[in-house]
Amino acid sequence: MASDTRNRLVIVEDDATFARTLARSFERRGYLVHVVASPEALDTLLQTERPNHAVVDLKLGTTSGLLCVR
Repeated sequence: MASDTRNRLVIVEDDATFARTLARSFERRGYLVHVVASPEALDTLLQTERPNHAVVDLKLGTTSGLLCVR
């Protein structure tokens, strides 16, 4: 089984419409994109995926996106 050599990106964004638009833009540039809407969803994703790039909204509702940056 061949491994996927594309750049893997996670988008942490609580605005679903904007996240979808941003994801499509990165996919057209060859990225494999995952979109999550909260720090908790990111923690769940990171149990199975290891993205090598991230785009993080710093204001996720009442939560800070800085929680996602570690």
